Amino acid sequence: MKPLTLPLRILWNAFFWTYERSTWQYDVMVIAILAFVWLTPPELLNDPMVTDQGPIAWALSLLD
Repeated sequence: MKPLTLPLRILWNAFFWTYERSTWQYDVMVIAILAFVWLTPPELLNDPMVTDQGPIAWALSLLD
């Protein structure tokens, strides 16, 4: 079997979560997950229980 190139190896490790805790790669993956959870607008996920526009719209309304 031919060894994986660097981009494929990165995707493989990220998909199967092979990074050890307290490494910078692990921290980046956790930050990406938290950013997705907190910053994704509810309309994008078609959430039927949503009652507002999400945290980005709330922050923008504070700036107005």
